[in-house]
Amino acid sequence: MKILAISGSPRKKNTYNMIKTVLGSAKGEREIISLNERNISSCNDCRNCHGAGKCILSDDMSKLCVKLENADIIVLGSPAYFDNVSGMMKTFMDRCLPFYFSRKLEGKKAILLTSGNFEDQLETDKNGKCKWHKEEKESVGRCLKSMESFCRILGIVVVGKAYALHDNWKMKQKELAGLGRKISS
Repeated sequence: MKILAISGSPRKKNTYNMIKTVLGSAKGEREIISLNERNISSCNDCRNCHGAGKCILSDDMSKLCVKLENADIIVLGSPAYFDNVSGMMKTFMDRCLPFYFSRKLEGKKAILLTSGNFEDQLETDKNGKCKWHKEEKESVGRCLKSMESFCRILGIVVVGKAYALHDNWKMKQKELAGLGRKISS
């Protein structure tokens, strides 16, 4: 089994560590691609992929497309940025448009991961509860929805998802390890 993880984080911290935890308990061939280490241009809306089923842009996305086609399971991880995925994850998702036409990812399985990080802005009310908790939880929820929509449009089956709040992915280690075991069974 081949598991390909795509990290849409500019750092190797929360989201990246969530991905590593999932892969650490999974069996099979595993690889993490950090989008910030790749050269992926924005879609230019040339529409070549509508007929040809592949993108004409020449960058790292062409190699990544082959890896996606060869993967059995795809793990997508992105921090929540303004209620959505990071810019680099959005660019990656946009560049996957050829798969909408080719249907080459249809039936593949996916796990979706996101993290919210208002840790630096944590403020508490008079009862000691975080004032940002509700907003952060809603933000990661919408980030997951964006990735779910991406998967649904491409025919990818979401088999698990998880989120972490307040820059604290370690509280989710058990859940993340469970996702890794789930995709291995």
